[in-house]
Formats: sequence, structure tokens, C-alpha cells
Amino acid sequence: MTRAPPIPKDGISLDLDWVRRALAAGGLTPPSGIRVEEVGVGSGVMGQVMRCHLDYSEANAAMPASIIVKLPSVNGKNRRLGKRLALYRREYDFYRSLASRIPVSTPKLLYGDFEPKSHRFVLVLEDIRGLAVADQIAGASPAQAKRAIRALARLHGAHWNRIHEGPVSGSYDSNNPKLSPVVQMVYLANLVRTIKHFGDAFSSTTRPLAEAFGLGVVDHMAALGAGPRTFTHGDYRLDNLFFGDDGDDGVTIIDWQVSGLSCGLYDVGYFLAGNLTTPVRRQIEREAVEEYHDIVCRSGATDFTFDECWRMYRQNTLAALLTSVIVCGGLDLDDDRSRHLAEVGLKRSLAAIEDLDVAEFISAYGRPSGTRRLFTNACRIAYRAYRSYKGV
Repeated sequence: MTRAPPIPKDGISLDLDWVRRALAAGGLTPPSGIRVEEVGVGSGVMGQVMRCHLDYSEANAAMPASIIVKLPSVNGKNRRLGKRLALYRREYDFYRSLASRIPVSTPKLLYGDFEPKSHRFVLVLEDIRGLAVADQIAGASPAQAKRAIRALARLHGAHWNRIHEGPVSGSYDSNNPKLSPVVQMVYLANLVRTIKHFGDAFSSTTRPLAEAFGLGVVDHMAALGAGPRTFTHGDYRLDNLFFGDDGDDGVTIIDWQVSGLSCGLYDVGYFLAGNLTTPVRRQIEREAVEEYHDIVCRSGATDFTFDECWRMYRQNTLAALLTSVIVCGGLDLDDDRSRHLAEVGLKRSLAAIEDLDVAEFISAYGRPSGTRRLFTNACRIAYRAYRSYKGV
């Protein structure tokens, strides 16, 4: 048996010997030469993605011409966040246990390794070539958006309210009540930094909405956890989607770091709110949600009306705002595209929560009692103090 190689420190550390050992450990023919390039620069901040072009001493069409190697972010702050939220462990577990058993397309795992103590990891994946991509900053076309939503519906419908059954049982619980107080505090701290750096994105209406929501994140996550749940992608955006040829309804999905058990409409709200221009979202969102509802119901969802589905979609645009704020305020956005991408997503999410009148949900979250009242008051005091310290 071929001895597994150690996890590389970073993409620069990849060499022929490591690639040969990794592919041999995965049961593939080792190459005779490689050429390494970094890909996806600026499209993601939580991982380093390298493409290795492979040469062989003997030509064989069955051998991959290239592979993708994914590693943790080279940024220490982002790596620490990845460990705190178990992002690297989630993606490793997904590819090891679920990728081949879900009803959507994702790259094949060729080799993987994970270090539990440090959360260092490596994934060697099939290289997807020849599929179309869409620019997340420009936004999806109506046709692309509907295809993406249909893929989500197939994924969610297969596991709708069956999260205790294989293969998804034991997956990360994104609505874990032990995690929600931490998420609330992280959101509020990052909201201060987001307003400081992207304050022009907020209107006189959306800033108080975003602040009020920060005091109800725990209740928001509890409300989502109490409804229908399924296996979700968690970061369903255009940079993570590849589209088949025109007329092909297939969508290949990458980057499963935020996957877990949650409300399916989270993925829907996150995608439509952040990945379409505001005019396109307004044009198609009702029809897209109707089609999503139809597919999950035909896949086995019961006692789930469209009115309930639409209400949950509106509610989950708040989850899109939650992610946007944490990205804008909590990560090091080192390059221009990452910063622009974060800002565009924030502006679109703020427009969505204003259009869809989410204030009714925030009002419902704002009446805590007992220990929840104490926690909320402490968060309010800490937020105001931090806002004053930052001069916001």
C-alpha cells in the first residue's frame, strides 16, 4: 500500500513527488511531470485552489490531464475562522461520505486528508473542464438562475425532513442552538466593521433593520431549525456553479465548506438575493420559488404549502444578509475582486430585505424573556460600545 503524503503547507509546496504519492494512494497512475497554477484567485477567500497539469510517460486517455488540489486559506485570520466554524471539516466529510450519493453533480474526490487537531486538510478533486460559468458580479441571467434553483430543489427534495436518514444523518447541524449565540455576537461585531467600511451600502431603512436583526439572530436560527429541514449547500453562489451546454439542465456544484442540515430556503434566499441583479431578482423570484416548491413537493415534501414556502423564502433573505455582513466585516478581502464581490452581495442583500418587507420577522425576534433578555441586553450594550469605539 502506498504511504499517504503529509498535507502540504500551501499550494507553493506542491511538487511532483507529493502529487505522485497522493494519486497513487487514491489508486490512480502517478504522472511523470506536473505544472502547477493557482486558480480562482479572488473568487473565494477561505481556501487556496491549485490546478495541476499532469504529464505521463505513456499516453492513456483514462488518466486525468489535470486535477484540482484544494487547501486551507493562506491567510491566518481566515484559517482561524474556518476552524471555528468547522468549514474545512465539513467539506472533507462531504466529499468522503456524501458527494457520490446526492442527486446533483459535484467533482469526484480522488484523494483527501484531514488533520483533526489543526483542521488542516487537502482535497484532490476531478478537474471540471468545458462547462460554462457566470460572473457573480454581473449576476445570473434569468435562465441560469432558474436552472440553479431547480438543482437546489432536487438536492433539497431528496432529503426533505429526512435528515436522520442516510446518507445525510450525522451531518453538521447549521442550526445548532449552542452555536447561535456565537453567531449573533460575531454578526454584531462584524456589522460594526461592515458599516465602517461599506456604510454607503446602507440606507436610512436598511441600517436600523440590520442592527435590529443582530439582536435576534438566536431567535432567527431557532425559527429556521423548527421548520422543515434538509441538507443544504450553505454557500450557493455563482462562483461555485458550473453550467452544462445550452439546453442541458445540469448544474455542477463545488465548494461544500458551509454544507449541513438547515432550512432549504436558506440556499434559495441566499442565491436569489445575492447572485442576481436587483431588477432580475424582482422579475423572476416569484416564479423561481414556485418552481422550487413544485419540485420539492414532487420529491416527497408533504404539508408544505406555497404560502409557507414564500414566507420562508422572505425570512431567509435575512440569512443572506447574515452571511454578507460576516464576509464584509470578518474576512481579510485582500484583492479588489473579493472586496467588490462582497460589496455587491451586501448591496443586493440589503435591497432584497427592503423589497420583501422582512421587518415583520425582525419584530417577532425582538421580544425575548428570561435569560434571553439578559443575553440580548448584553449584546445591545456591547454593540453600542464597540460601535462607539470604532467611531461608527
